[in-house]
Amino acid sequence: MKVLVVHAHPDPESFNHELMQRVVRGLRSVDHDVRVRDLYAENFDPRLSLDEKRNHIAPPDTKPHLAEYYDELRWCEALVFVHPTWWGAQPAVLKGWIDRVWACGVAWELPEGAKRLKPTLHNVRRIVTFTTHGSPWRINALQGVPGKRIVNRSLRVICHPLCRTRWVALYRMDSSTPARRRTFLRRAERVASRL
Repeated sequence: MKVLVVHAHPDPESFNHELMQRVVRGLRSVDHDVRVRDLYAENFDPRLSLDEKRNHIAPPDTKPHLAEYYDELRWCEALVFVHPTWWGAQPAVLKGWIDRVWACGVAWELPEGAKRLKPTLHNVRRIVTFTTHGSPWRINALQGVPGKRIVNRSLRVICHPLCRTRWVALYRMDSSTPARRRTFLRRAERVASRL
């Protein structure tokens, strides 16, 4: 399977970075073709420019600075996110990647006269998120699980009609023990190897 891993954490020595490495190891252990985007490491600019906003329905070839990202999104069959959950959702750099890369002509089209987007990412059949939460599960539930909702209710519907999602989370990260973190890393690697 062709898998695009998108990682969003600023600290290369963080638990989250180690989580990304374990996920990639699990994917490669079963010979998936894996590409990794480390948004902070490559200094991805999450800001949707004024020009991009004004021309959001322009063809992708009018935005050559994003062509490599577009090509990877069209290439993958599975999309894997690895990120911390901050304020209930994805880090801003990842949200900006979604805003800029899930573009017209790549992830969706708006035919003339239509009132609804037409999904075009039929190549994506799986979306798996590996994340950490500082708070307990019930706090995220009270917030309405906004990060999970973005994946399940916005991104998934633009993908293949039978696209499946999975949310693999370590809650109470701020108070977790080293043993609990090690257990979660093993679980994440195992889940990735079964993708």
